[in-house]
Amino acid sequence: MFALDPTDIKILNLLQEDARMDVVHIAGRVYKSPSATHERIRKLKEKGVIKSCIAVLDRTLVGRPTLMITLVKLNCHAAQVLRDFPAFMYTYPEVQVCLHLSGEFDFLLQVNLRDAEEYETFLDQKLCNLPMVDKVQSSLVLKECKMMVAIPLT
Repeated sequence: MFALDPTDIKILNLLQEDARMDVVHIAGRVYKSPSATHERIRKLKEKGVIKSCIAVLDRTLVGRPTLMITLVKLNCHAAQVLRDFPAFMYTYPEVQVCLHLSGEFDFLLQVNLRDAEEYETFLDQKLCNLPMVDKVQSSLVLKECKMMVAIPLT
């Protein structure tokens, strides 16, 4: 684990709020010089604390309003299968999130699509065609009540 000091935490909270914030503005908010702030951000990126800076889109406005939560149970738990399944998920752009779980189901997928017909195609032609998939349970997301990407830092 990378040790974060209070200034690093302030910088990270500001960047999680708005990744487009310029170094001069951040420096003013953390009471450091722009060059010192730039160096801290560079180190945070180099150490992998900051993985990427992205734009978060409104899925409805870009024509992909359907969000499905899909639970997947595998028919085998061999190490190779547990590596292969997530690798397949990386090849499917509609799968936004793939989480390995404990419990009855092995993986949770967040799948973003245009409509139910596209989800049916995803199931029939991709997910359920994988030889390691035993059971799939799907739920349509009716409403996003809270969807945060920021990690709380104190």
